[in-house]
Amino acid sequence: MALEVFLPRAPEPEFGRVLRESLRSDVDLRVGPDVPTPARYRVLVAGRPDLAHLEASPSLEALVIPFAGIPRETRDLVLRDFPRLAVHNLHHNAAPTAEMAMALLLAAAKRVLPGDAALRRGDWSPRYGEHPELLLEGRTVLVLGHGAVGSRVARACAGLGMRVLATRRAATAAERVGDAEVHPASALRSLLPRAHAVVVAVPDTPETDGLLGEAELSLLPAGAVLVNVGRGRVVDEGALFQALRAGRLSAGLDVWWRYPTGEETRTRTPPGDHPFRDLPNVVLSPHRAGLTDGTEALRGAALAELLNAAARWEPMPNRVDLARGY
Repeated sequence: MALEVFLPRAPEPEFGRVLRESLRSDVDLRVGPDVPTPARYRVLVAGRPDLAHLEASPSLEALVIPFAGIPRETRDLVLRDFPRLAVHNLHHNAAPTAEMAMALLLAAAKRVLPGDAALRRGDWSPRYGEHPELLLEGRTVLVLGHGAVGSRVARACAGLGMRVLATRRAATAAERVGDAEVHPASALRSLLPRAHAVVVAVPDTPETDGLLGEAELSLLPAGAVLVNVGRGRVVDEGALFQALRAGRLSAGLDVWWRYPTGEETRTRTPPGDHPFRDLPNVVLSPHRAGLTDGTEALRGAALAELLNAAARWEPMPNRVDLARGY
């Protein structure tokens, strides 16, 4: 019996091509926007599904979010009205996100952008005088979230000669995992004073909202670098801005607290309530860590892996714990 799958939104061309090429022959892929008639799909693929799409098929067993994480409105809707529905997501963007984390770490630690801006003016003064650039070899990095992204960051940092500490939600005691010394999330405050760099790679959940506030940031050594490729809300905006403005920290940020609300606001939306653009010790990136020339192909292959498993009547990977938000 074929597995019927409904995608209300047509996929990007490369995503769709790789998906169709990778699917088993017994996966019946229906692409919207109209609900199939009769509606018998077992799997719905949508990040922010309409209520009608969730209600239409009495055979619906699983919702697949075609990206990492789960939007809060989707989580709330499923928890409230469809508590027995299995929810899965994709980790296809782990490699490009980890690459961006390293780019931001190196750019912030080495003060690449101020040097670039000065030399464009013919000003060589950053070469002379004091050097705030941070030597990473022999220093300690703390990776918050030793998952698909965080484990890649850990390997890259170890390759630079850094000592790697990490936290993981499922950890119950400190243990060695590959290149990292992994600790329970509850050990955060004891780890921060040891970290010359922090890479945030955790999702936005009730547990991580405001995880790094003024008290936590104050525990970091002076001159530490904070990189965030997780979610903006994990770090308190005001506390981070004050620490950056005081010169205690530098940062590389790909995720933010405010986003455009539509196409017409894409060129005039500041990313938060504070003027990060005025600070020389922060690298700003418009939430594009997972976006590369190969992302849509990776997405198609990752979705096919989930759907092929369901067609074989095997458990699909990447099940989301809705109560915890990831």
